Amino acid sequence: MTCHLYRAVWPILDDTRTRSALIAEASAGLDAMARTDGARITGQPTWTVTGDRLVCEAPAQPLPADEPVDVAGLADNDTVVRRLAGLHWSHRQIAATTGIPASTVRGIIARIKETHV
Repeated sequence: MTCHLYRAVWPILDDTRTRSALIAEASAGLDAMARTDGARITGQPTWTVTGDRLVCEAPAQPLPADEPVDVAGLADNDTVVRRLAGLHWSHRQIAATTGIPASTVRGIIARIKETHV
């Protein structure tokens, strides 16, 4: 099995934003961006700030050539919360960074845990 690496780069336009805020914002659209590029993220992303750029590298697999690329709904609340929870962010951190109410964050994480038991 060949290992692939998906790389995405964002310019940092506001140097007052924290690294965690930049990552949270970029994480929200990472899956959709990868799918648009014909890839599926398969592992934990690694984030680096290099100069005025935020760089993400993540293990990935190419989408099958015949699989339609439908990005609708990939950047919804569940996706954002799932990714940040996977980075071991607390409910409070996720809520503060994304603007999603803490009660909604708790509910999403509870649903995720129920489906992975």
